[in-house]
Amino acid sequence: MRRMRLTREFRDQYIQHEMRTHGRKNGFVTVGQEARLSKWLPRIGLPKDKRLADADLPAAAPLVMEIGFGNGDFLVHLAATHPDWLLVGVEIYLPGVAKAVCRMDDAGFIERCRITQLPAQFVLEHQVDEAQLDGIFINHPDPWPKVRHHKRRIIQKAFAKLMVTRLKPGGFIKLATDKPDLAEWMRDILDATPGLTNVAGVGGFIERDEDRPHTKFEERGIKEGRISQFLHYVKA
Repeated sequence: MRRMRLTREFRDQYIQHEMRTHGRKNGFVTVGQEARLSKWLPRIGLPKDKRLADADLPAAAPLVMEIGFGNGDFLVHLAATHPDWLLVGVEIYLPGVAKAVCRMDDAGFIERCRITQLPAQFVLEHQVDEAQLDGIFINHPDPWPKVRHHKRRIIQKAFAKLMVTRLKPGGFIKLATDKPDLAEWMRDILDATPGLTNVAGVGGFIERDEDRPHTKFEERGIKEGRISQFLHYVKA
């Protein structure tokens, strides 16, 4: 199977170069993966000038977002275990988007999903309405371990408050990480965020959901001796 980098034409069309983001943007894909991206992104993609409200989704179905979906393993799991949910995937790494699109397509769930390659902050601010989401998942976000890079971590006070505004009453935020310092960072910020209740109690972590799959990143951590911790918050 021949692997190649995404073509310049494709990257120019789908990567928002004017928006500063941290992390990888380009990488290797197969010819078939790029072809399926070209087929599906015009149908299920959310370009920066399009709102989720204009994405032709049934109004009554629960709307759940995964921020940083990687290669799509968890998105497929959510689609398979929650057939009534509509899913919104947020991921800036296009080769990951390519793999996710192929997996969702192969599983028959692709039309229940909308995908954006824009930064999560922009997506929530400009593409999602207030009280529009039923839930948000953030699995194994980049830990940015160096202190000078902590400002790059996705969970910050302002971002936490923004997520709350986009959730319906009773909506949830679920997070996972195998980095203890990041787990405590996220917990401390979210515990202090008005409008959120920690299901495990202030300072607590929940047990692993029984049906939760081991993602690629979690498997990597297990091999290196790290155990994941899980957080669950509900909007009052």
